[in-house]
Amino acid sequence: MDSFVQLMREWPPGYGGVERVAHELASEWGATVFSFDAQSRSADEIDALQVSYPRVVLPASPPFGRLLLPLPSRALWSLLRSRRPLYGHLPSPGVLLVLLLARLLQPRRPVFAHWHCFVAPEPGSKNRLFAVYQWLALRVVPHLTKVITTSPVLAKELIRCGCQSARVAVLPCCLNAEQEKVLLALPLRSATATPLRVLFIGRLDSYKRLDWLMEALSLLNNPWSLAVVGDGPRRLAFESLRAELFGASSAVTFMGRLDETAKLAELASADVLVLPSDRSTEAFGIVQLEAMAAGIPSLAFQNQRSGMGWVGQLSGLPWSQQPDDLSLVLDQLAASPELRTALSLEARDKYLNLFARKVWLQAFDSIFSPQR
Repeated sequence: MDSFVQLMREWPPGYGGVERVAHELASEWGATVFSFDAQSRSADEIDALQVSYPRVVLPASPPFGRLLLPLPSRALWSLLRSRRPLYGHLPSPGVLLVLLLARLLQPRRPVFAHWHCFVAPEPGSKNRLFAVYQWLALRVVPHLTKVITTSPVLAKELIRCGCQSARVAVLPCCLNAEQEKVLLALPLRSATATPLRVLFIGRLDSYKRLDWLMEALSLLNNPWSLAVVGDGPRRLAFESLRAELFGASSAVTFMGRLDETAKLAELASADVLVLPSDRSTEAFGIVQLEAMAAGIPSLAFQNQRSGMGWVGQLSGLPWSQQPDDLSLVLDQLAASPELRTALSLEARDKYLNLFARKVWLQAFDSIFSPQR
């Protein structure tokens, strides 16, 4: 069977998790990726990763908030008429609509959905729109050929919501081969009595809950430092909170957006990565894989509709994975360099056993080989 064609909202490869997943799949399939190019990156975006596959922009309606719907076009008609397996990335109402149309027009055509996350409630009218979209999506995807998701946590929730277990498969996110090689070459952490070096990487927005991390650190009894990598609309608010909590102390450093070389240097010097997001829209966190490959444990919260807690969960660090206990577990790490050394080894071992490139390729082949 022909290679899959993909459909997504953004322009791959981009910097987000959805774009990076689509990029890795396209690099294996070599087939066209169709996109609504929601952020108009196709004209002048410098690709973050090398692209070896064709990409096509589908004309779409003017955005209504985050809502984009496909417009009638030759490219859309070509996509719907094709007999190639179609692989769409959710969440996106526009992508969901095309998957449904493809299924209705050609019932025997293989149509797959990649369920990246459950959308989370937001204040106001957006909450109602998100709820309607998710209600529709959970009624469409059980009728597709298969639903692929990123963790056993999300797979379990999809089955609970009505998908047949035989039609749900798990394909965790992955790193590209070059990233993996560089990160695995970094040395594991040694048991030296230095202040705990905490790292945060992400967009500085409200749902990332950097405020919770800084508040937790303010309660520690042992020395620490925090490097914040990333930028976003809440940066000034977070910097103000730093001044409120710590005064003139330089324990918290805002690095801004860094290139890959500079980010690698931060990973090489950190003891623990913390991703304290409170929403299910943060469902995996590829940066957790970067940390674990580098031998850094990752802390994230457990959520019934997110795999974040599952990705970095380590047997050597049992804790509730709830916000109220973040300060306690961080203080435990700050007090014990020996524990940090043991967790460094366990984090890398978990990466090698569950998330390494060769493991991902085996899972990829087991899911898609019958379709190729």
